[in-house]
Amino acid sequence: MKVFISNKEIEEIASGLILAACGQQKSGQIDIDSVARFLGLHVLYEQILEDDMDKIGYLSNGSYPLYVKRNNQRVGIVYPKDTIILDSFLQQPSENCRRRFVLAHEIGHFLINRADPLHNPACFDRDYDQKRDYNFQELRERLTLGECQANTMAALLLMPKPLVQGALHRHTRQDRIPIYGESVLHPGIKPAVNAMATELGVSFSALLIQLKKYNMIERRDIQDYFLQMRQST
Repeated sequence: MKVFISNKEIEEIASGLILAACGQQKSGQIDIDSVARFLGLHVLYEQILEDDMDKIGYLSNGSYPLYVKRNNQRVGIVYPKDTIILDSFLQQPSENCRRRFVLAHEIGHFLINRADPLHNPACFDRDYDQKRDYNFQELRERLTLGECQANTMAALLLMPKPLVQGALHRHTRQDRIPIYGESVLHPGIKPAVNAMATELGVSFSALLIQLKKYNMIERRDIQDYFLQMRQST
């Protein structure tokens, strides 16, 4: 039976790891590659050729093969246990934020697996394309508890609350940002949030999700959004 790990445990593991690997960092990006090295994890880059083309990251358990491109052929390779393989396209500079999140996601799987020594699966990170229609099985694979927990761990590793708080204050001089309705940002605040995301080395959408989780947003009525629009014209 799989051992359950709570969100509180995930939070404490993430914060403790950042402190151990990076010290009392007050600004800038978490060096997630250094975190992987601190844990003794080996990170490799391959052109992944799994049937599911959304698989872009992999944590090996030492027994399950990963299909990659070698000498223009598709070959299955069993990598040593606790090796992380990332798709080689993530090395492009334009993919750096995604590379960092995928690496943090696989580190998350490694840490969560350690909470349950008898449960040691090989773990994929599957990209999620909002423009694609997924069938039920594909959605279930992307929304399992293990995948959600690995995403939670990744977000906490890349966006620790103190760093987000510091970036928020530097770029907005506020403790919260206003959100109208469920998700509408005022155009005037978007450049500041984008600058925060760049500073932290994460995507705009990932940062916005974490701001909501940290309760660093101020909910406002959607009607106020239109009132502000009228006043600014």
